[in-house]
Amino acid sequence: MYGIDQQRLLTVIVEAGSFIAAFAAIAAGVVMAQLTKKFGTGILASGFKTNSWGVVFIALGIITDAASSYLIVSGNSSLLPEIVLITLLLAKEAFFVIGTYIIVIGNKKTGDKLESLMK
Repeated sequence: MYGIDQQRLLTVIVEAGSFIAAFAAIAAGVVMAQLTKKFGTGILASGFKTNSWGVVFIALGIITDAASSYLIVSGNSSLLPEIVLITLLLAKEAFFVIGTYIIVIGNKKTGDKLESLMK
């Protein structure tokens, strides 16, 4: 009989979850960018546009993480130079930091602008 290779099953499950999350993040970024057309050019529109770029960077981080996880879990990491895995790790961290920074700064600027209107 055929047995289930649990390592490969785990790899597929992890990668599927990562790619679902990445595509959901990309879809969220696209939806946020399209909402700017409905809001016009106001404060909320610029905030949504800024945040959508942050979400796209986080999605790139998820995709990079999924690729590096796949290479490590699938056993192909021994065929790759260590520098490739290190580069993927650094790229992932950079995408996450840049995306989070963009979202935080975008929300702060939007909040400050809205607060100044209420004074």
